[in-house]
Amino acid sequence: MPDDQDNWFLPHPADSFSDAPSPETEFLQTQLAVIEAYLQCFPCEQRDFRALAWIEAHAGAYRQQWQAQAASRQGCRLSVRVC
Repeated sequence: MPDDQDNWFLPHPADSFSDAPSPETEFLQTQLAVIEAYLQCFPCEQRDFRALAWIEAHAGAYRQQWQAQAASRQGCRLSVRVC
């Protein structure tokens, strides 16, 4: 984690998710892209605050979406084992 507290909330190139391709990684990359696009309309000094506010406002819906996707993947694994 960088020493600069202004940058704690957003990943850096060294923190790339690309090393482990998985549905969870894809989900996180998509959410990160959405947040980054949202933050572009704000001045740099407001972006961390705005990112946290956005996450707070949308966390419940994204958690439900992730849980539904994870349950769907788990159901697929179980049905493959049965066959």
